[in-house]
Amino acid sequence: MSKQPDLNRRSLLKALTLGGTAGVAIAATGIKVAHATETKINTSNTQGYQETAHVRSYYDSLRG
Repeated sequence: MSKQPDLNRRSLLKALTLGGTAGVAIAATGIKVAHATETKINTSNTQGYQETAHVRSYYDSLRG
């Protein structure tokens, strides 16, 4: 007597492989791309606190 392959196990393994591949593809396309932005910096008042471009990008990174 020949042993029949377990089709349920094969189906499960195929589903896991396809699901993992789809998950990786979705994750790869969902990555946000960083965009460089230019901001005008007021240089007329050089005393005290100044919100420069690198400070603003740091604040943006804290938001999420």
